[in-house]
Amino acid sequence: MSSHPFSPQDPQPLTRCALEACVALDQQALGGLWSLEQWRKELEDPQRLTLGRWNPGQSELLSLASGWLVAGELQVMLVAVRPEQQRQGLGRQVLRALLKRAQEHGCSSAALEVAASNQAAISLYAALGFISCGQRSGYYRNGEDALLKWLDLKQIQSRADNRPE
Repeated sequence: MSSHPFSPQDPQPLTRCALEACVALDQQALGGLWSLEQWRKELEDPQRLTLGRWNPGQSELLSLASGWLVAGELQVMLVAVRPEQQRQGLGRQVLRALLKRAQEHGCSSAALEVAASNQAAISLYAALGFISCGQRSGYYRNGEDALLKWLDLKQIQSRADNRPE
């Protein structure tokens, strides 16, 4: 199989051509959170953004982030990284790219829910500047609480502007 045309450093928008890769990554990283039909809608709806990073040597989707554009806000729906690639910054990279793309679409904030026990995700979101703004008791099927997180997208640019080169 030939190399994927995307740069391995830059997450790229995913289209319906990536449907099978998204479903496979969802199965590996999230246990099959979404159905094939949900993924199809995610990749076709213009009010939804899905970005991914490919391994060009093997044409495998390494990570992805997906969100919905709703009234000037990005609702982050999921971030997934291949299990063997976790803890290498791929989740941060693809989520940061999603936030930037949302800004380009006119969004001024981002919001998400995260399981209260998911410390890796909570740390990732905190590192990007998300703050806690509430909780939904018993939100998940297993009865676990969801923490509500929010980010002013203007903070992303100001954080980048203040970083030493």
